[in-house]
Amino acid sequence: MEMKRKLYQWRDEGFIDQASIERILAFEKQQPQKKKVPLLLMISLIFLALAIFSFIAANWQLMPDLLKVSLVLLLMWIFYGLGYAAERKQFGWPILFRLIGLAMFAASIIVTAQTFHFSLSNSVLPWAMFLAALGHYFYWRHMSYTLVGFFFGLQVLTSALPAISWVEWGLFIAITLAWFYFSKEALPIVFSWLLLFGSGLMLWSLIDYTSALWPIWTLFTLVFLLILAPQKEPILRPLYLIIGAIQLIVYLGVRGEANLSFIDFSWLEVILLAVVSIGIFGLCFIKFRTISWIAILGTVGLLLVDDTAIGIAIVAQLSALSYLIMAQRQERSLTLGFVYFIIVQFVIYVIYVWERLDMSLFFLIGALLLFILSGIGWWINRKKEGAIT
Repeated sequence: MEMKRKLYQWRDEGFIDQASIERILAFEKQQPQKKKVPLLLMISLIFLALAIFSFIAANWQLMPDLLKVSLVLLLMWIFYGLGYAAERKQFGWPILFRLIGLAMFAASIIVTAQTFHFSLSNSVLPWAMFLAALGHYFYWRHMSYTLVGFFFGLQVLTSALPAISWVEWGLFIAITLAWFYFSKEALPIVFSWLLLFGSGLMLWSLIDYTSALWPIWTLFTLVFLLILAPQKEPILRPLYLIIGAIQLIVYLGVRGEANLSFIDFSWLEVILLAVVSIGIFGLCFIKFRTISWIAILGTVGLLLVDDTAIGIAIVAQLSALSYLIMAQRQERSLTLGFVYFIIVQFVIYVIYVWERLDMSLFFLIGALLLFILSGIGWWINRKKEGAIT
């Protein structure tokens, strides 16, 4: 036994005595041992399952309708029973049995709908699986259910378009908001936040107004989630910055390469967005300072008017440089800022200097500018340190 050998080795080195060894061994002997399923039994169970499924598949069309539904429901409860027994008796993989049971639940809905000629249009199945996965998560608290819930949450968003109703949209918001609020681990918090962001975009099809600024409004609205749950801000901080950076890059690329005349946005909305962004900046600066960068998006509405997209390019460039400088001064991670800066440079190159200037020369100019800026920053810091000394 490996543990016994290590204990005697520690005793010989003088770390523990014989009495401690005996107490440790006695304690371990009293602990419940995990029961292992014999390999031959596992193989036989697999072949038995394959035989049952093969028999059902071969005779599926000959079975009565009620028997089809009953068989799928029976399989669902068998796997949930196996999960319960595996957890109580400590054998096998309870989570695997429950996931198969969840899949059988989806199969039971499909079989019932097909057998009795019910409609599975819109989002009946995604809604059922989304709610079932969330129920599994809050009962068993396993991360695998969050993956299933997130997948079918996306299915609800996409399958509901374009015929979503206010009731369905409000119900989705309420359920996802509850998932966000009552979650404690990082993964379900991020997934629920992303679904809330998607539901904001889904509202675009619910009202008759195709605004190009809809993603920005959605991101600004989600800032108020941090007031509801401020303890989740460290987890969501990179997400706000990443989504904000992606939006600015997308606006830069689309404005520089395409004609946006087919998208409606009014001057009233542009001015209102700029005003709201000032309030968002003030709120974030006071409470969540590290994500106050997203307020820059409030200028996008004004900058979209310019067909050349030079204004958005300048804002993206300056925000990338400013973030890098501030992050370095505050000794925070430069990864997000560095990736954002590089992507901005590539987008600017594609929009403005593609086939006009060699790529190596373009990035050489950028490198020289960075060297000059870093030198100026170093000189200013040195002057300040000298003055303090």
